[in-house]
Amino acid sequence: MNKEIIKDIVIRALKTFVQAFLSAISVDALLGVTDFDAFKKIGLSMLIAGTAAGISAVWNSIANIKGVSDY
Repeated sequence: MNKEIIKDIVIRALKTFVQAFLSAISVDALLGVTDFDAFKKIGLSMLIAGTAAGISAVWNSIANIKGVSDY
């Protein structure tokens, strides 16, 4: 893979991370979970977002290898 393709995959993964992180924070705020402290909530949200970003990166890498632009 060339640098442009890798850059595209990283950008997509970062966008997915931000989307998932903001979604997790929003849902958590809406549900009003109060039994966790703020650090645990942020950490869990970051873990969810990081997992989503990782899945996105793998997904886009496979799509790129197969030559599919929107897999």
